[in-house]
This record gives sequence, C-alpha cells and structure tokens, in this order.
Amino acid sequence: MTRISKFPVQDNVLEKLFDLLFEVLGNQEDQEEFSKVIYDLLSPTERIMVAKRVAIVYLLMKKIDYYNISDVLKVTPNTIAKFQAIRKKSKGIVKSLKHIVRNEKIANFFEKLFLEIYRPGVYGVNWKSAWKHKIDYERRKRRGI
Repeated sequence: MTRISKFPVQDNVLEKLFDLLFEVLGNQEDQEEFSKVIYDLLSPTERIMVAKRVAIVYLLMKKIDYYNISDVLKVTPNTIAKFQAIRKKSKGIVKSLKHIVRNEKIANFFEKLFLEIYRPGVYGVNWKSAWKHKIDYERRKRRGI
C-alpha cells in the first residue's frame, strides 16, 4: 500500500492539486500520450493496482462471480467485496464504465448471432473452428475477459 504523509494538506490546496491532475490527465489527445503521462506519474505497482481496481468494477458490472474475478485478477474476495460496496455508492466510475458495458453487450449479441449461424453441426461449417469459437465465447462470457 502506498504511504502518504500524516500531515494533511489543506482543503483548498488539495482542490487545486486535483484540478491540476485533471488538466494533465484529461487533456490527452490519444491513448499513447495518456500512457506516457501515466508511466511518468505512477510506479509499476501503482499502475497495476489502479488497472486492477478499474477491472474489478468493470467485471462486477458485467455480473461476473467473485471466484472468477479473483482467479483472473489475482485479488482476494475481500477486495472484490470492498469494490462492490464502492460501486454501489459510486457516481463517477460506474457512469464511465456503463458506456463500455453497453457497447460490449451489443458486440456480444452479434457474436452470439454469428455463433448460432455458424454453429457446429451446420452443413459447410468447419466443426473444429466452430467449436473453438464457441468454447472461446463461453470462456469470455464466464470469466468476463
């Protein structure tokens, strides 16, 4: 866990710090520029920690069970439960991730339709690749990633 000074920063100074952070992170043109800023600001451990936190909330929104989240992200069920509580109270990250989940549901619909049309057992379909696609789809659906 990261350490912070035991002496608190004044509220007005803290507000200015967050405004500056927003300006630096929010005004990036593309993902590459954003990545450069993140790599400069955060240590490798902090980058992994933040990415896992976002992924936990994302997977919880997709209704993936705790065991699979814990297995894929290598986090404890207690951590997942903590972020489940945070997710229920959140107004920021949930709103941002809802758009991603909505787009993914549309993509899953078309993938499911494709799998139904080209399923194993249909004449003219390569059964080996059809089964592979079906198994991959089921794995992604179950594990969320």
